[in-house]
Amino acid sequence: MKTPTSFNNLRKIIILLCIIIAFLASQPIKADNTNVKINRVALFKNGLGYFSSSVTIPKEKTNVNIGQFPISSLGTFWVSYPQNLEIKSLVTKLDDVYETRPVRNLSELLNANTGKYVTVKIGSDDNVSSFLDGKILKVIPDEKKPKAPNPYFMDVRNLNSDNRHRSYYQYIKPNSDLIFLEKKNYGIITLKSSSISRVNFPSNDFATTVPVKSKQSSINVKLKEPADENSDININYLARGITWSPSYLIDISDPKTAKLSAKALVINEVIDMNNVHLDLITGFPNVKFAEVNSPIAMSEKLDKFLNALTKGRSESRNRNYMMTQQAMTANVATYAEFGNTSMPEYSTARKGDVSEDLFFYPVDNISLACGETAYIPLFTADLPYKHIYIWDIPDFLDKYSRYQNNNSDIKQKTAQKVWHCCRITNNMKMPWTTAAAEFVKNGQFVGQDVCFYTAPGAETTIQINRAMNVIADENELEVERKRNAASFYGSTYDLVKVKGELKIKNRLNKNINIEITKNLSGNVLSTETKAKDVPTAKGLKQVNTRHKLIWNIELKAGAEQTLTYIYDVYVR
Repeated sequence: MKTPTSFNNLRKIIILLCIIIAFLASQPIKADNTNVKINRVALFKNGLGYFSSSVTIPKEKTNVNIGQFPISSLGTFWVSYPQNLEIKSLVTKLDDVYETRPVRNLSELLNANTGKYVTVKIGSDDNVSSFLDGKILKVIPDEKKPKAPNPYFMDVRNLNSDNRHRSYYQYIKPNSDLIFLEKKNYGIITLKSSSISRVNFPSNDFATTVPVKSKQSSINVKLKEPADENSDININYLARGITWSPSYLIDISDPKTAKLSAKALVINEVIDMNNVHLDLITGFPNVKFAEVNSPIAMSEKLDKFLNALTKGRSESRNRNYMMTQQAMTANVATYAEFGNTSMPEYSTARKGDVSEDLFFYPVDNISLACGETAYIPLFTADLPYKHIYIWDIPDFLDKYSRYQNNNSDIKQKTAQKVWHCCRITNNMKMPWTTAAAEFVKNGQFVGQDVCFYTAPGAETTIQINRAMNVIADENELEVERKRNAASFYGSTYDLVKVKGELKIKNRLNKNINIEITKNLSGNVLSTETKAKDVPTAKGLKQVNTRHKLIWNIELKAGAEQTLTYIYDVYVR
């Protein structure tokens, strides 16, 4: 026959086992966690990256949690798998995640040490009655505001009011948490945490951190049949948070051959990458739903997804965003002395891939943590180039056919801008993407501007700096006018004959090549020093044709030259 003591011990063990079983039954069954391996990322310059990744499904497993991914754009998340591995379902769900953090107040400290003996001080008095000792039973925290009701499910909308338009759940915050202490030979004491000014523990064995529960979305894969062997599934998606920014360094120390070095800055704000192959993309991607999050990520509520879906994407806003990535500062540079600093020389350019209108430049084995930026040398190439000075003169006829030459007024006359430029030929087998281009000569910084997209075999002109010692002046004079010469679209026009005069002087101690472009509207009658006449498109309801007169001349050191042209134009 069992004694009462042994019977009581057996009962306690049974109760404890029941509690443990109930606890385990209430916990979700965790699937195997499998790490995702990123194999390849193709980077656009507008903050988008196309990720190619793989997940290994362990042998004989049917339920695998493959974890978290960057938030993909709508319609770009795709899963592929081999024939011997058939997926039954792929579901994104919210799992409970527990983390710890330091306690922030006495209430959390007491709650973290439930079951321990403490001495608490009540109020600010130091008399004996102000101290209580006992075992912490539980802490009931402040009532938290309940979450908003689900708008897509039948739920309570308002507990305390018949007014449907009032805010859900009238909320009154209690004064403080409630603390329950068990005092020997006294019973249970209930305290407010705000009344406790100090807590004493009899030893150093007490907790100073509390668990924090949160929700984390992850993707779970279920197979129809267990895998016979370890097999990979491939997951591809387009996601935001990663980009690359190119730039060029052009050494023009040699008078005929420029040395162009290219580098890329890769900015990663989305996910850790380890030994990943990168493709740096040149071109303009058309991604209609780049800014719409795929529902597979569970990153937003359904109503927000539907709103984003109907709005789609603003093409002009995206173009502006992309040009923000591409366009660079074009300020006139000040000279800076670098001494005999050697210029960077990288390896020759690698062969890239062309896919439709995009060019992919390969970079192997890049490791970059989230939040890091990588400097990646790309290539150095020797390229033919020439110095050229460019003077571009605008058309003085506005879109309303009104003559607007302020330079004819001496008081308003403005200085003409002549730019010292580098005209360089892309003799490589790959295009140059739009990027900042810095010029150096004999170790000195001499200027910076933008190198725009240049196809293989094409020529591009990049401004170096203002040619302050090349003096330019222009003037146009009315030679003849026929009043009310014609009527167009209900308006009367005069026919005016105009003579233009362009003066250019070289104050440099070297001969220079100058390209002068005069934009004008009307009919070109003659040019002194033959110019190339390039007609351009006439605007809608414009009465005058448009032209570009282009002169290419060589001007010796200290020399001056005058160019003239005559044209007639209809003006209002």
